[in-house]
Amino acid sequence: MVLLRHISIALTAAVAALGSALFIALNYFYRRRIWSPQAEYRTITEEEEERGRRQVLVLGLDGAGKSSMLRGLTPGEPAAKRGGRCRPTRGFNFMSLNAPACQLDFLEIGGGEDLRRYWSEYLRRTHVLVYVLDSADRGRLPLAKAELHRLLRAEPHLPAVILGNKQDQPGAAGVSELREALSLGSLSPDRKLFLLAAQLDSDGGPRNLDAVQDLLLQLV
Repeated sequence: MVLLRHISIALTAAVAALGSALFIALNYFYRRRIWSPQAEYRTITEEEEERGRRQVLVLGLDGAGKSSMLRGLTPGEPAAKRGGRCRPTRGFNFMSLNAPACQLDFLEIGGGEDLRRYWSEYLRRTHVLVYVLDSADRGRLPLAKAELHRLLRAEPHLPAVILGNKQDQPGAAGVSELREALSLGSLSPDRKLFLLAAQLDSDGGPRNLDAVQDLLLQLV
């Protein structure tokens, strides 16, 4: 009876250990499948880069309007209608713009707290960073500033275009105020850094993004 009791205890412990291992493994792969965009997207290879493809990384906090800006930068994509809202990006969006000299591949990664940890992993193969922020969301400007400076520190020589979105919203901070709130004056004057205003026009499409397209093509 004592031997059987010991065998029973050993089997119970083995089953518990196996169950814990399976739970940890399944939980790990489940989180990776949901939160890690690496599983679904690969960056541009050196061969593709030589053929004229350039990657533009579009980042910003959740709700900043990244998807609307991205649709405005890539003709042919439907713009969000005023009064409606784009669904939050849970992983990433990918769109391309064919220009005479090259092809711009826009990669937007969601701005939720659980996704921001992956942002810096995509900077190495990126040619230009587009950072979108909600100019009317004054309460989160310090967070937007912190995330922006973290990205700029990770790649000190990466050109960056900052879009102060939702300029038409009540209480939106203007370009001068955004420059101060983001502490852009503390950055090196040699860095290629541009701050532009952006908003939706009357039919819900981003306004005056031709200048942004021209700027991106010059930067790549």
